[in-house]
Amino acid sequence: MATIRASCETCGDVELTTADVRVRVCINDNRGEYSFRCPTCHMTVVKPAEPRTIDLLVASGVTMDTWTLPAELDEAREGQPITHDDLLEFHDQLHDTSSWDEAISHLLEG
Repeated sequence: MATIRASCETCGDVELTTADVRVRVCINDNRGEYSFRCPTCHMTVVKPAEPRTIDLLVASGVTMDTWTLPAELDEAREGQPITHDDLLEFHDQLHDTSSWDEAISHLLEG
């Protein structure tokens, strides 16, 4: 099993095995990153990675996961953007039981 040197923001350089590291690549834009749990402070560290780095990690035996961008990014955007006031109003409605009762009664009627 290969030894991999990486850097934790808190602890500095650490040594890992291929089983300690995971690679993630976005299928849509080939953007990649690797992650590991620091053996010293136990915090999860995530770092961006160039394709060459990803190829080296995978060739050494690191597991690679792939993911895709959410389909919502391709949807047409309509209407005005949500404002800070909209969020405050929504927050107030979540804490107002009469708003909940009214919303449920509309659902039951329709």
